[in-house]
Amino acid sequence: MGKVNDVLQRFRGMPEGGTIVKDDAYKAGIAFSMQVPAERLREVAAVLNEMECYLESMAALDFQDTFEIVYHFNCFEPRSRFALRVLCGHDEAVPTVSDIFKTAMWQEREVHEFFGIRFADNPDLRPLLLPEDTDEHPLRKTFGKVNAYRRREEIYG
Repeated sequence: MGKVNDVLQRFRGMPEGGTIVKDDAYKAGIAFSMQVPAERLREVAAVLNEMECYLESMAALDFQDTFEIVYHFNCFEPRSRFALRVLCGHDEAVPTVSDIFKTAMWQEREVHEFFGIRFADNPDLRPLLLPEDTDEHPLRKTFGKVNAYRRREEIYG
């Protein structure tokens, strides 16, 4: 867990929203989770790239009041997977990390395609799977009828 501890030390004193939740038991398959403000995402991603971490996957969650984008990072050590969580409003854009992590190009395209989240300065947000003239985002809770569309606080507390 040397690399994970290095990452934790680097971000321990992060101001404005850098909440860190550590999971020593590794129950959820991640060593820790950290909430990062959207305006600090590129800075954090650059540090992780510098520390030889890689972007493993990216996902989004749609809540009534916000989107939550979850970036899963890893490095080549046992039990070193961790998550960065970024909140953004339904009409806001998130900065791209595709120039820092090349794998983010396709992952941002997919999140944009299915949730409609815009990534500022991403050079290619064309759909990957849906027809190019599609104007709907099928993983948004407003797409069709959804009975469990709740606020983020109701789920996370």
